[in-house]
Amino acid sequence: MSIEIRDFAPYNVAEVLELWGRTPGIVLRDVDAPKPLTAYLARNPGLSFIAVDGSSVVGAILCGTDGRRGYVQHLAVARSHRGQGIGRQLAMRAVEAFAMAGADKCHLMLLADNVAAAEFWRRVGWQDRPDIRLMSHTYSGAPTA
Repeated sequence: MSIEIRDFAPYNVAEVLELWGRTPGIVLRDVDAPKPLTAYLARNPGLSFIAVDGSSVVGAILCGTDGRRGYVQHLAVARSHRGQGIGRQLAMRAVEAFAMAGADKCHLMLLADNVAAAEFWRRVGWQDRPDIRLMSHTYSGAPTA
């Protein structure tokens, strides 16, 4: 078996969504639909990658940047292909791409109870940030007074 890491292209979206959908710990939302994902890839060229075994996508990482910092949105490896370093390869490829794009720091968000993901990210060199808290605001489209 030979795993190839490639750029995540729009024609991979359906297969990647299927992989993410069957991966515990990944929560898909409205923005994780084909049209918004294709737009995200277009806004962030060369930052997201897939792992391919033959003709099958067995891993994927979705990444973007705001010009200063890199952001990992989703990373998954098919259960059948875990423990082979594919997740590490995808993560390192993303960090290298962020550096080439001028982002000297990267961030990601995990569900608080996703212990396996936290352990993975620590193993590949990421650190917990106890000094910050994530806050969100959802724009409803309604005008404010």
